[in-house]
Amino acid sequence: MTSRTPFTADFETLDFDAIREHLARETRTPYGRELALDLLPGADPSEVRYCLRLTTEARHLLTGQGGFGMGDLPDVRPLLPRLRLENATLTVDEIHALARTMEAGLHLRATLRPQRERFPRLGAIAETIPDFRDTLAHVRRIVAPDGQLDERASPELQRLRQEQQIQRDRLQRRLERLLRRPDLEGVFSDDIVTQRHGRFVIPVRDDHRGRVAGVVHGMSGSGMTAFVEPLDAIPLNNELTRLQELTEAEVLRLLHEATQQLRRRHSCLVELVAALAELDLVMAKARLGERLCAVEPTVSETGSFQLTAARHPLLMLAFQAQGREVVPLSLTLDAERRALVVSGANAGGKTVVLKTVGLCVLLAQSGLHVPAQAAELPVLRQVRADIGDHQSLAANLSTFSSHITRLARVAAELTPPALVLLDEAGTGTDPDEGAALAQALIEHFRTRGAYVLATTHFNALKIYADSTPGVISAAVAFDLETLTPTYQLHLNAVGSSSGLVIARRLGLPEALIEQAQGYLRERDVILAQYVAELERRVTEARDAAAALDEERAALAERYARLEQEFLARDAARQADFETRVQQLSTAFESRLASLLERIGEAETRERLRREAIRQLETAAADAKADKPLDKPSLAAEVAARRPQKSKAAQRTLVAESLTAQPVRTAAELRPGDRVRTAFGTVGQVEAISGEEVTVTSGALRLKVPATTLAKLPPAKSQPAPSAPPARQTLVAMHDVTLEGQVPSEINLIGLTTDEATDVLDRYLDRAALAGLTQVRVIHGIGTGALRKAVEAFLLTHPHVESFARADRRQGGDGATLVSLHP
Repeated sequence: MTSRTPFTADFETLDFDAIREHLARETRTPYGRELALDLLPGADPSEVRYCLRLTTEARHLLTGQGGFGMGDLPDVRPLLPRLRLENATLTVDEIHALARTMEAGLHLRATLRPQRERFPRLGAIAETIPDFRDTLAHVRRIVAPDGQLDERASPELQRLRQEQQIQRDRLQRRLERLLRRPDLEGVFSDDIVTQRHGRFVIPVRDDHRGRVAGVVHGMSGSGMTAFVEPLDAIPLNNELTRLQELTEAEVLRLLHEATQQLRRRHSCLVELVAALAELDLVMAKARLGERLCAVEPTVSETGSFQLTAARHPLLMLAFQAQGREVVPLSLTLDAERRALVVSGANAGGKTVVLKTVGLCVLLAQSGLHVPAQAAELPVLRQVRADIGDHQSLAANLSTFSSHITRLARVAAELTPPALVLLDEAGTGTDPDEGAALAQALIEHFRTRGAYVLATTHFNALKIYADSTPGVISAAVAFDLETLTPTYQLHLNAVGSSSGLVIARRLGLPEALIEQAQGYLRERDVILAQYVAELERRVTEARDAAAALDEERAALAERYARLEQEFLARDAARQADFETRVQQLSTAFESRLASLLERIGEAETRERLRREAIRQLETAAADAKADKPLDKPSLAAEVAARRPQKSKAAQRTLVAESLTAQPVRTAAELRPGDRVRTAFGTVGQVEAISGEEVTVTSGALRLKVPATTLAKLPPAKSQPAPSAPPARQTLVAMHDVTLEGQVPSEINLIGLTTDEATDVLDRYLDRAALAGLTQVRVIHGIGTGALRKAVEAFLLTHPHVESFARADRRQGGDGATLVSLHP
């Protein structure tokens, strides 16, 4: 086993014992409390890092899960040596105490094992706890969790307990009958059965003792009652006593059996107690760290010694009950700047600075977190402190002598890396010699690798600190108006002792103040003025820096506020955008549902219309076959009004549509070529002007871009049609429009009103199914009959939302613009 790196510190001077007492109050077991009171800092960097990380894990467990739930446990350590004695038998209470300890260990083990990855160091300690489940089950079979002997521990014990109860009841009934005998009325002082020396007896009045034959087991305090065991109760009492002795023997056997089980796990119980003690101490460190609002310090490997907003831990704990705050301090030392000299008024907090720094080092190297916002500390081997008055009349030592004796021992025993704390070094003797001695001590310690913190009132030492490289001057602030310290530590500053000023403020007569000033030597006056002027300038610079910090903070706050406003506006815009998107989505879904519903209605209407026409045609044909009529029927008239096309003509038009070649440029066309326009109209090329082509179709003449045309094969010679060519072409065009190619306009010129409305009806159905919202109906001007028929038809059509005559560019009175329901 490797030896521990030695560590030396003036624990009593720095009040470290008080820290250990606070730590002990946070423990839950006698084992943890003992470790807390004996806690010592370590000097091995790896050990210090491990302990600090262990405390950090415990704090995370404490804040996240509330800790282990260990509870208060009895101290079982005195029982462990007795287990080593072969014939020793533990009592019920002692076995129960060991069982509780095993249960606590198993609980901790079960709690930490599943979290080994999150808390590896705590988990490693928990792994050292042995598995006591079998032993615990055997012990708990004998001693129940309530700490009493289990009556079901063995069949023999159960039998003896039952026989005892039966015998006790039998004896009780026998004595009660005796108490109720009429011939013995007035003999007994009370009608109850009681016990004396483990035997059942009855209370007999002393003056009637002869009337009840038996054995007297005692008298009452007044001497008026004798407790008599009647003769006929003696055999029953003897049997009960025998059963009791047998029961006690069985109980002793069971306790010996439980003790034997524990004896076999003696070494495991020792390991359990050690693990419980360590875990209890770690959780106590975590609780104390939470109370101190402490942080895990960084272990420095470069010699950096930095404390940010550190607080004296004992002052924090004392002030918490009073609702007061401790003023924090910050300082930075390193390998190049190892010394800090603190000056300032009396009662300004200089000694608190020394003790705060010293205790922070001791806490960190003890595995405790440091009460600061941040800390980076080296691992030291010594923390030496010369603080306070160590004079001893018995040892014939004055204040100065006691200081020098102590400092001589510190200098002789110095083992870097170390921290040396000097409170007003050199006091108690001539000021010049004292200042020179203090300067020599600081130089001695810092040049030998120690960090040095010293307080002083010597002006010469203040100048030394302010002007020497590697030494930092600092001052504690003191409000001269209120004569109260602010306890704030300012680096790179020099503090005035202000002894005469404070004396004046405290009411010392002015004459005495002036007389004292007259005694000051000229050099002292100059030095005092120099220090006062330096302190004034530092104060001005500090105030300017504070004002700059306030301005910077206000600017940062303004920017933060602007950023928040921007984020709020951006969030509002985003919310508005999402609302609008939601509204548009809802409207779109509503329109889509309406359209789908109308499409379904249109398809249904079209099917019904066609079915009605077929039925009418069938009825007309049947009627004609049965009984010819002079006047055509309604069905025949409807059929007659439908455009008539031969199947050959339909096949020809469909074939031409399928073989049409799209025109890419006007150079592919010649006058006289047959073409089909984008409107579905079939015509001939009349003239070509650039990329614009004039197409004639019957009475129509259209000028369209060449790329909107499709070239058709030449027409075959056919017999003269029964209907005008233009009309046949238009009707055929309307009937052979391919599925999915719905144009945005329809030409009804050349059709009768009935033909036009029939063709327009089918066109509007296809346009609605294709999703068109506006179409153009070309009907021409002529006599106006076709236009009127179209407008009358549009007024009642379900797909039509509105219609109006086209403007001059779109056909004027010869065309109508129709808006369809979306």
